[in-house]
Amino acid sequence: MLFNRTNIHLFIFCAAVLLMVIGFLCSRALLSIGTIVLITNAFIQGDLNERFRKFSSDKLSVAISCLFVLPFLSGLWSSNKEEWAAMMQDKLPLLLLPFALVLQKGIKQQQLVWFKLLWIGAMFAGSVWSTIQYLTALTHFNEAYRFSQTIPTPAANDHIRFSMGIVIALLFWLKLEEGKKITTRLLTLLVRAVALWFIVYLHLLGAKTGLLGLYVVVLPLLITQLYKTGKRKIAALVTTMGLFLPLLAYTVLPTFRLRVHYVLFERLNWSTQAFAGNFSDENRWRSIQSGWYLFTHNWLTGVGYGDVKSQTAAWYATHAPAVAATQQFLPLNQWLMSGSGAGITALLLFGTVALLPFFLKKWKQHQQALAFVLFMNLVFLYESTIDDQLGVFVYCFFILYWNCTINLEKNELLKCNPSPL
Repeated sequence: MLFNRTNIHLFIFCAAVLLMVIGFLCSRALLSIGTIVLITNAFIQGDLNERFRKFSSDKLSVAISCLFVLPFLSGLWSSNKEEWAAMMQDKLPLLLLPFALVLQKGIKQQQLVWFKLLWIGAMFAGSVWSTIQYLTALTHFNEAYRFSQTIPTPAANDHIRFSMGIVIALLFWLKLEEGKKITTRLLTLLVRAVALWFIVYLHLLGAKTGLLGLYVVVLPLLITQLYKTGKRKIAALVTTMGLFLPLLAYTVLPTFRLRVHYVLFERLNWSTQAFAGNFSDENRWRSIQSGWYLFTHNWLTGVGYGDVKSQTAAWYATHAPAVAATQQFLPLNQWLMSGSGAGITALLLFGTVALLPFFLKKWKQHQQALAFVLFMNLVFLYESTIDDQLGVFVYCFFILYWNCTINLEKNELLKCNPSPL
């Protein structure tokens, strides 16, 4: 009976994860349903005592849950309770997902491998759909790139979050390659072809976050893996190709070329102070300035998460009135967003959690997992990622997935090499 019950809960777990993947691409509602099912399934498995022991002994799981606590408490001094409640609804998975994902009986390495393949397949399908949208209206989208717009993407047309998903798929591919987890030659070649397509697509999309992940995280890690496995000539070839890729993309892909021109145009306006609130990176910088102002003037407790939006609007009215209301972003820096909303304790807590995996012994041999953490920390410099539903999913779910993979590999290693009595 226990065996059957375990299988049922494992099936629900897998179904919930599938819903979350589909939901990320197509439907925020499905993403919410999948998350609720996953969390509910964890609480009804009849292993709460064991789950709590594992949760309380896992530093990273506890730390991520703590990211919810101080923003939640800031509701005590937030004037706008509705805004605060809406933000806490998006953040709630930070509290509950670590408890749900710290234990799932019956799960094995092979199922985690299949999830990697599922995610790679989902991102491939999404990128193909996005490319088809571009090809059906080339002239329109090439013109749109002159004004900082991009081709349509899944993930609620959020090209930043979708490009982050592509980078994660590439890291999954590198993990599969390292562990030689794909045993069939045909599937290995197919996944490699998809990885090559992802590199092309990131240039076609022109999302700076995706390109940052590719050039700062993925390609250096790929070169390192090739070098360590004795494939030094291939590593040298990849290095050379990586140096010439931007030039090739500039020559061949109109969207990439127009994106480069737009960035240069934006920098020119920025440097000559001709900015009138119409350029994305300058607006991003303005939002960071607003966050710094709110934090330094309310450093002890912050203004309360419910009031960050109104206080930011007040800052814009005084310091950047030319910026349209639709472009007045919340502080696009996760450290400053945390400090603005809940004070210096929240800022320090977030910084500790964001960097924690680099100091965990069990993480040190898992380069792809650490590459994900590095990538997220770079994104945190110019995005308040864990303050919206899709961002919470990308960070919280995948860092916990890597943690689950590392724990499972560690447990399997201990079984193969038991400590002497």
